[in-house]
Amino acid sequence: MPTRSTAAGAEAGGPGGTAARGTVHAVRHALQLLRFLSGEGPLGVSELASRVGLHKSSVSRLVATLMEDDLVERDGGSRRLRVGAGLLSLSAPLLGRVRVVDAARPHLAELAQLCGETISLSVWDGAGAVNLEQALGARAIKHYAPPGSRNPAHCTASGKVLLAHAPPAALDRVVARGLTRYTPRTIVAPAALRGEIAAVRRRGYALNLGEFSPDVGGVAAPVRSPQGEVVAAVTATVPMYRFPPARRAQLVDMVGQAALTIGERMKRLDAPPG
Repeated sequence: MPTRSTAAGAEAGGPGGTAARGTVHAVRHALQLLRFLSGEGPLGVSELASRVGLHKSSVSRLVATLMEDDLVERDGGSRRLRVGAGLLSLSAPLLGRVRVVDAARPHLAELAQLCGETISLSVWDGAGAVNLEQALGARAIKHYAPPGSRNPAHCTASGKVLLAHAPPAALDRVVARGLTRYTPRTIVAPAALRGEIAAVRRRGYALNLGEFSPDVGGVAAPVRSPQGEVVAAVTATVPMYRFPPARRAQLVDMVGQAALTIGERMKRLDAPPG
């Protein structure tokens, strides 16, 4: 039986206390709200409540708190909710990485024209691959994930290649959160995922063979900064019906070359004038 002081401490939010657990859940729900608003655009409170699985009153309280720091704001026309400008100050230290978009944009378009597929540039956000830029080739399927959306780390080419070069603890966190099965090909065994990520790191590219959506495959390669750090991934997304082994090998070469070219352009852009 706990002592009176222990029980009081738990009720007040001490280690393992109800208040402490409630705070953690509130933070997680707030992050979920921000991710939905970022990935799906302006949403109403009812829509957010449905996505997060909370009552409208709980979502309204979370939104009010986020609005106090300008992390969420209302769209001037529709009055629906969207991410706010306050997020810019939080993300300012990371904006240097986003410069890779400027270096990559012409090469993404060139690769899309060359191979005819959907070409994307993604960065690691600590849990998955976030699409920053996309170029569509002549044969591209246009329903693929748009810029701002996140791809899971364990079952997409971009997610796997970025996970392979993330800090070691990132893989442990991905495994601890659980490996959701999306298709019969999804890797859901922790040991199998660890082996796959080690193989991606060795060979320098990642494949998705219908692991997130049964009809969609992909190839991704890492983009390195002038300092040698992996800062992004280039991905070609392809319908599985035109993704046989010979085509995979071809796209591995094309995507890998594009990633190297983007890295070289970053070096030129960072070079001092003169």
